[in-house]
Parts: sequence; structure tokens; C-alpha cells
Amino acid sequence: MNDRALALTGATVLVGDTLEPCESATVLVENGLIAAVGQNVAAPRSALVLDMTGRTVLPGLIDSHVHLGPPETTRGVRPGPLARSRAVVDWMRFQPGKRRGFLGHGVTTVCSLGDENDWVHDFRRRSATGALTGPRLLIAGPIFTSPGGHPVATVGASPGADWVRVPRGPDEAREQVGTLVTGADPVDVVKVVHDRGDPRRLSLQPLEPEILDAIVAEAHRHGTKVVAHWGTLEDLEELLAAGVDGLHHLEPRGPLAGWPPHLLAAMVRRGVTLAPTLAATDVVLDADTAAVMRERVAEFHAAGGTLIAASDAGMPSVRAGAGLIRDITLLAESGLTNRAALVAATSAPAQAMGARHIGVIAAGRAADLLVVDGDPLTRLGALSEVAMVLRDGRVVVDRTRQKV
Repeated sequence: MNDRALALTGATVLVGDTLEPCESATVLVENGLIAAVGQNVAAPRSALVLDMTGRTVLPGLIDSHVHLGPPETTRGVRPGPLARSRAVVDWMRFQPGKRRGFLGHGVTTVCSLGDENDWVHDFRRRSATGALTGPRLLIAGPIFTSPGGHPVATVGASPGADWVRVPRGPDEAREQVGTLVTGADPVDVVKVVHDRGDPRRLSLQPLEPEILDAIVAEAHRHGTKVVAHWGTLEDLEELLAAGVDGLHHLEPRGPLAGWPPHLLAAMVRRGVTLAPTLAATDVVLDADTAAVMRERVAEFHAAGGTLIAASDAGMPSVRAGAGLIRDITLLAESGLTNRAALVAATSAPAQAMGARHIGVIAAGRAADLLVVDGDPLTRLGALSEVAMVLRDGRVVVDRTRQKV
């Protein structure tokens, strides 16, 4: 597609933070941005006009928890030599299959929460310049953990590996965080692992309190948010005391029997977001336990907490793009309205990560757009009927057969 203005006409457009439907509307895109949106928008005579009658335009989806480096695998299936060789090639080519998978499902932004630092910075630069066609990248770079924590004690990550940081004390923690969050190419968020594991299977070492406090304080000193991988209620209490901004995962080791009222109240009062990654746990939990976890999600939402859709793509059986659609569906099955589930994958994560240029259809925002057949507010399955995807105003997926 050339650089001339583009007008998507006749669609129902989900506008603003709350995705209010605006029927028979036009979205005008110029220079990669949304120039105007509404029912009375006039397109320039030189604009390319595409009729989207019967379709819905919504913000491009945001997957707030992915791992870009690992190959896509099926749980319980051991990859053979050929698959491992292909995985190396895909890694060197910056995961073309994953990039297609995300865009093909309307996911125009992903947040990498644990990849090799140099590699994912290079990936982000190439995506930002258009050298690679793929989603917009937000990155944490390496994971902060302890010598006996995940992923060191679980998958055998070397403490010196580029995708982890294992500070030996508060001073080293501050230095490592400072290096990541400052300079010409800082990370977008800091991720910590603070998880005691499961004593019935594998006990893990959480971060020392003074190290955890140092990580959070240094990140906040530079205006960078901190999200945490956690497991138990004791982990949660300590993370809240340290002042983390977001929690990722929701497992039976935590609030299986219910949220402790004081912790739930603290999470809501402080605006701590929760990304339960239901798409990842759904493939490993039995049906009864998974249903209880969805009840906990519903309770958090009912209490006024902010939920964030996140797939944990890169884990076995969680595919790029499809995993987020599954996660949104599971949020709806937890009792959220379709609109609330879609907000959790658009404006809510954008606001939580301070990425105010994405996640909302409004004048001046990036033209990262998803066009689907039908109305996902009334039928969430419409998300799987992708008609067109725009990334920075460029059409990267087109299934409409219109001349673009």
C-alpha cells in the first residue's frame, strides 16, 4: 500500500477507552495515525476509500505477556532434530511465524516478558523501523530472579545468561535495573520473579526482601513500572509491600480458597493490575480447578480490579495470536462482558503500561486497527473472523479482497 490517506467507511467503530460503538462511522488514517473518526468524517479526494459495512473496527489487540524466543511447541510432544534446527533458524530471523501469527489474529502489540536482552532490543528496533513486519514490541528484556528461583531452578537457566538477572545484593540490583531503564534504548517495563513454588513438587527461592525493594524502587525512580510473576499468597503480600504495579499469572497455589479481603482491597486500592494468563493455565489445570480460577478472576473484577489480557505465548500449546483470543474468551467465561474482556486487551493494558499512543481509537493515536466481520460486543467469536489488520496505518492483513 502507498502512503496516501486511507478511509475505512460504513463500519461500526469501537471508540474511546470503553469501546463505545459508533455506527456507520469512518476512520480516517493519515501518516500512520488516526486523523479523525466519526459519522461525519469527510475523506480527502485523494484518499483510498474502503467500504467496511457490516464490519467492526476496534483497536489492535495487545498481548501483555509473551516470550518471543522459544519455539512454538505442543505440550507433551518432544521436538525432534529437524524441529530444533528450524527453531534456531526462526530465532535468527526474529520469529517470522510468530509475527504472522500475532498479526493474523489482530494482535498489533506484544509485551515480551523474558527474552534475551540484546536479541529482543534488536527485534524491537527492527520492528519499529519497519524492517520487520510484525507487531509493535514492548519489552522487559531479562527477568530478575534469585539463584534458586524460576527459571534458574526450573528450566536450568544459567545465572549469567542474557535473559536473566540474578543480583547478589541491593546495590547490584539497583545497578542492573538502572542499566536497563536508562540510556538510548531503555526497556518498557521491569519483570521480577517472586515465587516460592509448590512444596509438593518443587520449592523455589523468592527474591530477598531488600533486593526486591531495591529493584522496584530503582525502576520507579526512573518512571518504569514493575510487573511480577508470583504463585502464593505469601508472595503476593510481599510484592504488594514492595510496591509492584502488575501481577502476572493466577495459580491454585494462590487464592484457590478465595482472596484474602485485605489483599484484594489493597490490590484494587493501589491500582495493581492482574494478568491471570488463563490461556496458559487452562491447558494444564483440570476442569474443576480451572473453573475455580475463573471465579477468582470474576471476584477481582467485581471488586473493581483492572484485568489485563495476556496469553503467555511461547509456552507449550499457547500459540502466537490464537493464545490471546483464547485468553479473551476465557475472561468472558469468567463473567466479564464481551466489552470488558475486549477492554482488557486494548485500552486497559495500554494505560497500564503507559503506552497512550495505542489501545484506543481516537484522533492522534497510532493507526493500529483490527477489522472483523460482525460485532464482537454481541458475539465474541467475531474476533476470529479477521477481515483486515493495520499496523501504523499500513495494511498488514487483508482478507476483504478489496483493492488496497
